[in-house]
Amino acid sequence: MTVSRPKILAIDDTPENLVLLATALEKEFDFQLAASGAAGLVLAEASPPDLILLDVMMPQMDGFETCRRLKANPVLAAIPVIFITALSDVESEVTGLKEGGADFITKPIRIELVRQRIRNILKLTQLSLELQRSEQRLSLVMEVTGDGIWDWEVATGKVIHNAMWCHILGLSPDYLEHSLGKYSERIHPEHAEGVRAALDAAFIGVDYYTCEYQIQHAEGHYVWVSDHGKVVQRDAYGAPVRLVGSIRNIDERKRNEAEIHQLAFYDTLTELPNRRLMNDRLQQALFKSARSKLVGAVMFIDMDRFKELNDTHGHAMGDLLLQEVAHRLKLCVRQQDTVARLGGDEFIVLLEGLSASSSQALINAQVVSSKLLRSLNEPYQLGELSYHSTPSVGLTMFSGDGDTIDEILKRADVAMYQSKAAGRNRVSVYGDTGNAEAV
Repeated sequence: MTVSRPKILAIDDTPENLVLLATALEKEFDFQLAASGAAGLVLAEASPPDLILLDVMMPQMDGFETCRRLKANPVLAAIPVIFITALSDVESEVTGLKEGGADFITKPIRIELVRQRIRNILKLTQLSLELQRSEQRLSLVMEVTGDGIWDWEVATGKVIHNAMWCHILGLSPDYLEHSLGKYSERIHPEHAEGVRAALDAAFIGVDYYTCEYQIQHAEGHYVWVSDHGKVVQRDAYGAPVRLVGSIRNIDERKRNEAEIHQLAFYDTLTELPNRRLMNDRLQQALFKSARSKLVGAVMFIDMDRFKELNDTHGHAMGDLLLQEVAHRLKLCVRQQDTVARLGGDEFIVLLEGLSASSSQALINAQVVSSKLLRSLNEPYQLGELSYHSTPSVGLTMFSGDGDTIDEILKRADVAMYQSKAAGRNRVSVYGDTGNAEAV
């Protein structure tokens, strides 16, 4: 396989110099020769070289003007230029470098020096091109993935970032640098501690940082972001000096997760917890009761003659009744308690931590059940229909010692049927068949 050699364009009005260079370096480089600046520009445009050796002192168009025209051509601007001249004053060198020259070699020409200068500059140019391509690829990847890149100097608190970072937060694309405090104050207060903990973990030695949190958009609302970073530099004592990372907007993913969670654990009609979530909360309540020694209660509620409403006025009216029942039940309990719909017209109320005394816990539960009965006995306005409905309620207590979810729910269900058998519209306590409470 033939490996292409670097192509050098030598521009010099003295033919002897061109022949000397070409003869000495032809084993390593392919040469093009031009005896004037104008001829060199034509050759360069026709076949762009990898590097140009350019004499300064030439008639009609000197090396500085030739270089100026090369750099003005977008196709040729990146080609490195080495000036070769008999001039040795500082002013000439400064002029050459200002015009875009990469190096300055004085005559008489020392071939080995020229050879090494060419090698070094070609290597630097290649590295620069590779870096540029790498940055372009990274930029394209980030544009496609929608990532915002950030670079944080820990000591100064300065953070620089790309335009996509600004876009995610709704900021001007010119806002490419800010202090850490300007970013931190945007983090949702409920998530600030989690972000600090994740950063602390990276600081103490794990290096990698990852966190999901909400941050305030420029328009005032909060957006979910996934934030990833890494400590890329530490000082002699191991303290972090610099972190680099990226953020990505994950609002859509969070919405999808919330929808999936809602469908999996909540009743679509009443938006109450469903049987699955109710069982989980009851299990957690049993664990807490066993630890705290506080007694809790479960009420099983069935709406009386609900089928008659559906059959007489249609399922839409039945749905309106169930939604209103759910609303009233939530108003009758504390924030830490749970109201759930098992299905149909059956509801569960879970009361946690009522009292360490079983008798007092029962009294507290009966107070809530009485409040519940009064509320559910109020007339229901279902569209244009004014309707009256009553509940049958079964009440059972639990302490977390030996109870299971199935046993508790079965006891509450049995007590509810005791209320049905006693004439409906009342609360029956499991195991106390002679003391059903009626409104």
